Amino acid sequence: MSFQRHALKIQKENMTEITLLLLVLLFLVGCFGVVYFYDRKLVKSIEEYEERLEKKGIFKRHFTKRS
Repeated sequence: MSFQRHALKIQKENMTEITLLLLVLLFLVGCFGVVYFYDRKLVKSIEEYEERLEKKGIFKRHFTKRS
């Protein structure tokens, strides 16, 4: 095997390792992004629910913060 073929084979193997690493990192970033935006959606819906309870007078009666 000539030096150029050997160097090309090593470079090709490194590219696949780098590609795999990038794909895994992209997948992890995507997962964190999905969790982050879903959490924001849940927090928003919880806040809206608490506001509805406050308007009904239920939230203040049972869950008031004491100073």
